[in-house]
Amino acid sequence: MKKGVEVLYLVEPIDEYVMQHLGDYDGTKFQSLTKEGVKFGDEDEEIIKKRTKVYKEMFKPLTEYMKNLYTGKISKITVSQRVESTPSVIVTSQYGQSANMERIMRAQTFANTDRIKEMGSQKTMELNPRHPLIIELNTLIQDSPDEQSTIDLAWLLYDTALVSSGFQQEDLESYAERMYRTMATSMNVPVTLELAPEIEVEDDVEDDVEATDEVDIDSMDSEL
Repeated sequence: MKKGVEVLYLVEPIDEYVMQHLGDYDGTKFQSLTKEGVKFGDEDEEIIKKRTKVYKEMFKPLTEYMKNLYTGKISKITVSQRVESTPSVIVTSQYGQSANMERIMRAQTFANTDRIKEMGSQKTMELNPRHPLIIELNTLIQDSPDEQSTIDLAWLLYDTALVSSGFQQEDLESYAERMYRTMATSMNVPVTLELAPEIEVEDDVEDDVEATDEVDIDSMDSEL
C-alpha cells in the first residue's frame, strides 16, 4: 500500500494452482506477498544491507530467544524492513506452500494430521524492528526472560502473527491458556484463576418466595 503497488487477491482455490505455474504475464513478474524475499525493485540495496546488519545485531537477543521458544513451529526468525504497520508477519519459503494453499490442502486431506504435517511449509517470522512492541519485547527478554508474563507475550506475538498471516492455530488449548493468563495479568487477577466460593444462600429465602405465590381459594370464592 505504501508503494502503491497493484495487488491481486486470490479468492478462489483454483487461483493458487494457476499462480504456481504463472511466473509473469505481459512482462509483469508476479510475487507472492505471503512468501519471503519480496522485492519491489526500487530499494537501495546498499542501504538495506547496512540497516539489516545493524538491526540484526540489535535484535539478536530477541531472535535467539524466539528460536528456542518456537522450536518445531518456526524454522527461521529474521528482522524485516518490508513490514510496515504490524509487529510481525509469518511467511513461507519462496518455493513452499502459501498459507491459503495450506488451508486448501488441509480440506482435501480430510483432517489427516500426519498428512497435513508432511505438506506443511517451513515458516519464517519476520519482525518489524521499528515497531514499539518489538522494541519493548527485546528489552523484556533481556531483563526477565524466565518470567511467565514475558513468555506469554512472546507466544502471543506468534499467535497473532500466525492468524493474521492466514495460518491455522493448531494448539488451541495452549493458546486459550496463554490468553487467560495475559488477561489476568492486565486486570491484576492472580494467574491461578481460582474460582470464587459459592454464594451462601439462607434457608428461609426459598420458603418466603413460595409463600408469596400461594393463593387463598376460600377468599376468592367469598368475593365472587
